[in-house]
This record gives sequence, structure tokens and C-alpha cells, in this order.
Amino acid sequence: MNREVVRKLVQVYIDRNKLSNPEFAKQAKINDRTVRRLLNSEDSISDQTLEKMAAVCEKRKFAVIGFSTGKIYFRGEHHADCTRWINEQAVKIKKAHSHKKIALNMKEPMIIQRLPFSS
Repeated sequence: MNREVVRKLVQVYIDRNKLSNPEFAKQAKINDRTVRRLLNSEDSISDQTLEKMAAVCEKRKFAVIGFSTGKIYFRGEHHADCTRWINEQAVKIKKAHSHKKIALNMKEPMIIQRLPFSS
């Protein structure tokens, strides 16, 4: 991971959400000294730690994934965003006696999963 990109991303996230360094460290589940090292010095930081910090700043935390192919159809910040996207894919078919049948345009079963840190 590029250290400078993550540093800028973390700095913007902290400023936008009015967080302190320890509060951000708690969200990222890392030591607050590591956050200070990232923002204030050039000391080395592991790629895994950089990925954890970037994942906290990442807005899209859930994805609609094809069950058999593993293809990502949609990414959303909340589980409800993914559910809403799936419901928007549904087509209403009018049947006799005013019953409506709802069917998805997709032929593949889909699941909603929380995205891992590295996505």
C-alpha cells in the first residue's frame, strides 16, 4: 500500500469526522502511536496496518456478490443499501386476478457480505 495515499486518506477522515488520533485508532483497532507515526513522521508502518487504517476510511463496507461466480454486483455503505439495490432489480409481473408476481432479473443467487479490509 502507498503510505502517502493512506496518510492523506486518514487525515481527511479524521478532520471530516472531528476525531482525535486515539478515537481513530480505536475504530481501526490499532495503537494510537501508529496513527501518530503515520501522520507526523516517516517511520515505517506495515502494509497490514495501512490496510486496516484505509478500511476504516472506506465508505463501502458491504457488497452484493454472486453466489456461484463470486462477481461483485453492487457495493454499499450499509446492509440496507445492498438490500435496496436487490429490490430495485425485481420486476413485477401482472397476472390474472390482479396478483403480482415478483421476479429478479438475475439468474444467479446473490448474497450480501461485509467486505474484508483489503477490498
